[in-house]
Amino acid sequence: MQALSGTGALRVLCEFLKFACPHKVVFMSRPTWANHGEIVARAGLKGAYYQYWNPATRGLDLEAMLSDIEHAPDGSVIMLHACAHNPTGVDPTMAQWRQIMALIKRKNHLTFFDSAYQGFATGDLDADAVRSFFLALV
Repeated sequence: MQALSGTGALRVLCEFLKFACPHKVVFMSRPTWANHGEIVARAGLKGAYYQYWNPATRGLDLEAMLSDIEHAPDGSVIMLHACAHNPTGVDPTMAQWRQIMALIKRKNHLTFFDSAYQGFATGDLDADAVRSFFLALV
């Protein structure tokens, strides 16, 4: 599903999740865009976080991220940033995306992307797309 506007699209999706799977927890990156938690809460869903940023290295904390996603109950909802992660600007490498994809598939998590900045990370809309993520899940 795709919708125009970041906040509006996420709100529509969260309203759908509330209807379709009201007992699921939506896991968001820590840190994440300030509106994410509010959008999830206003839709009546429970929010939780997975670690994303490592302040010591000023980069992605992949081990902590994978551990938190691993420990989320099977079938949880995981929100990911497609590219140009907000607020850090740090994105997983393709090898790291493959690890994240494999774990999410194994845990049967429902995943959605905030793709507000497609094209901003690399300057290429196709390079910033997450098509490979979806292909890996089928």
